[in-house]
Amino acid sequence: MMGEPTILVCDDDEPLRELMKVTLGPDYRFVDAVDGEQALAQLASAPPDLVLLDVMLPGYSGLQVLEAMRGDERLRDVPVVVVSAWQTPEDRDAVTAAGADAFLAKPFELEALTAVVSELLERRR
Repeated sequence: MMGEPTILVCDDDEPLRELMKVTLGPDYRFVDAVDGEQALAQLASAPPDLVLLDVMLPGYSGLQVLEAMRGDERLRDVPVVVVSAWQTPEDRDAVTAAGADAFLAKPFELEALTAVVSELLERRR
């Protein structure tokens, strides 16, 4: 990875997208998507280094976006952190089965977000 890693932040909650970007700070380049369709379009045009993905999105769900990514050779290895209000063990199992690299339950600790993003990007170097 040269330069700043690019992170796709896909959530229909604008204040939460902004909070995630401010928390992660100036060392990253951010691309926003407010729904699953926008996320897929962004992914197709320029694969990011990491995706922060909500499950409950208008249109395509986060799980559908994740499944599409895992089925695409160019996107298969892009780390995905699912950030969701889904909290049950079954929900977490569904997210893991779909191919997420990490799961953060909303509301999440800001330090946890920073730690998981750093760890997953380090692994990609």
